[in-house]
Amino acid sequence: MKLRALRLWNVRKFAGRGIAIENIGDGVNVLSAENEFGKSTSFDALHAAFFQPFSGTPKSIQLLRPYSGGSPQIEVDVETDQGRFRISKTYYTGKNAVITEIATNRIIAQADAAEAWISNLMRGGSTGPAGLLWVQQGATEIGGGSNKEKDEERRVREDVLTSVTGDEVEFLTGGRRMLRVLDRTTAKLEELVTNTGKPKTGGPYAEALAELEGLQREETELALRISELRSALDTRRTKLRRLKDLNDPDAVQLRLQQKQDCPSSEHLALKAA
Repeated sequence: MKLRALRLWNVRKFAGRGIAIENIGDGVNVLSAENEFGKSTSFDALHAAFFQPFSGTPKSIQLLRPYSGGSPQIEVDVETDQGRFRISKTYYTGKNAVITEIATNRIIAQADAAEAWISNLMRGGSTGPAGLLWVQQGATEIGGGSNKEKDEERRVREDVLTSVTGDEVEFLTGGRRMLRVLDRTTAKLEELVTNTGKPKTGGPYAEALAELEGLQREETELALRISELRSALDTRRTKLRRLKDLNDPDAVQLRLQQKQDCPSSEHLALKAA
């Protein structure tokens, strides 16, 4: 199966309006847009079209409904060995599922028969290769479900990521490289911190924090010492400038001249007697 188009109407922020992703080609397709442009909404709607029956309204479907209410509608064009088909689903009011053969515009299944057609297309639902639909933004689960269902979804996505080959796809989705990195990261974290995220006693992280604290104290002491030395240097510069002024030849000559012109205190004392 290959995805060829996705169309949404009245889903989340697109209340009373729709969006369409057309002409999805073979190979890797990249959906790129700024935040809040509907990328996650598109992936969640795609997941709902394949795995959420039209007749139910679990939490994942409730989250697709706009605040203003109404009936979310999702269309997915797929290509199989038998041709191209359109999966159409409506939730809440007017709920229904329809499978249409695009070449002839002929409806080949509706309601529960359409859900059975989709299930057969997915070859076993969440236990089949459709787990690739979950590979988005590093998430390991979409929607609710029991713990068993969540564990099953997680295993499916890991299996899909591990089985993906080719440098381009592996760089985009992680693949075996991602799992190896996660394992190494977890092992390193266990060396550094406890389960609550605190530095592990005697570990390299705790030692680094202790060293950091010591260096910060040393930095404070050195800053104080630098301030004292700078003040002493300023005082020394001031005194050197004063000494230079006093030793200036002109200044020395002026002081000698002033001393000659001014009677000494001893001479003034004799004159007074």
